[in-house]
Amino acid sequence: MFKQSLTQTLKLHFIEILVFLVVILLLFMGTYLRNETWNDEIELWKDCLKKSPQKARPYVNLGFAYLDAGIYDQALQATQNALKIDPKFANAYYNLSIIYQKIGDLKQAIEMGKKALEIDPVLHMAYYSLGGIYFEKGQYEESVEAYKKFLDIFPYFPNVHHLLAIVYAARKQFDQAIKEFEYEIRINPYHTLAHLNLGQIYWYEFRKKQKALDHLKTALFLDPLLPNRGEIRRLVHVLEGLP
Repeated sequence: MFKQSLTQTLKLHFIEILVFLVVILLLFMGTYLRNETWNDEIELWKDCLKKSPQKARPYVNLGFAYLDAGIYDQALQATQNALKIDPKFANAYYNLSIIYQKIGDLKQAIEMGKKALEIDPVLHMAYYSLGGIYFEKGQYEESVEAYKKFLDIFPYFPNVHHLLAIVYAARKQFDQAIKEFEYEIRINPYHTLAHLNLGQIYWYEFRKKQKALDHLKTALFLDPLLPNRGEIRRLVHVLEGLP
């Protein structure tokens, strides 16, 4: 009787384990099949388009996936297809702005960024991208305005004060550049390039040796692979030798 009971118990445990393993296997296969799609962003959104060919969003997301992969002609085509379905899709214009910037058509990039904001004034990332596009086009005043509008909403967004400082430096407004570089360092004390740029401006523009040394040494400490590291070390050596 005991042996029979034990046998039945073991059999039940075996069946429970077998069922558990089958469930795990099915879950694994489902996860594997999903990952086969999710691991390739482009294939994912192409698959979505097969199921929803009349929706704009899958085209926008496919365009962004192509953009992320550096396939700009396909990114452009997919995003334009989205706008054929929904001409008021602000994110599509925003993505077009980035795509046109990547292919070097800065005029169109600006127009698309402005169109995105016209449709959706709270699409604030468009200001961020326009800041970079205007800077690349040499329109520094517009670049400053775009970055400042973005910072009005997101004052602590990483790297934007640094980018704004670079625009000010390009305009030779070095006092303003210093202010923005230092703001960036308050947000992120480990921002190597902000320290490097501050060090160079403090020395070359204002001849403030100690401040220049402090920031140049910090940049060297933070990043062993800093570009032009040898030149920066030589500059530090020269400054340390000055009275």
